[in-house]
Amino acid sequence: MRTAMRPEPRDGLAAAKARRQRIQLIIMGLMGAGAVLGFFSAMFEVDGGGFMEGIPAGWAIAASLIVIVAFGYGGWRYNLATDELDRRDNQWASAVAINVYIVGYATWYIWWRGGLAPEPRHETVFVATLAVMLLAYGYKKLRP
Repeated sequence: MRTAMRPEPRDGLAAAKARRQRIQLIIMGLMGAGAVLGFFSAMFEVDGGGFMEGIPAGWAIAASLIVIVAFGYGGWRYNLATDELDRRDNQWASAVAINVYIVGYATWYIWWRGGLAPEPRHETVFVATLAVMLLAYGYKKLRP
């Protein structure tokens, strides 16, 4: 299964360094895909519109495919490059984030229906979920 990758070094420090470099390469690739999406989305958007308002249907389909392929392939490669402890930390952070998402969105939606808050903004909910996941992962990884 690892035939497409460089052979694993034998000693522990070299193996850890090689794994860290693979993880960094995967993350840089995903960031590159995001940069391409952001650049072309800004280039294709209608003048005078807000971000991602009025992009062509063809670009919306292409961008969706880029996201699906980048996350699918990048996630698979990331899973191959990480160890069980890193996967456990990621799983824990994802569980925290999805719970905050469920409770937060449900509360906001109920408050909106009751006239206490504005309609839920999907971008805000998405960014907040990612922020919670990053904070939870950082907590799990960096705590003593």
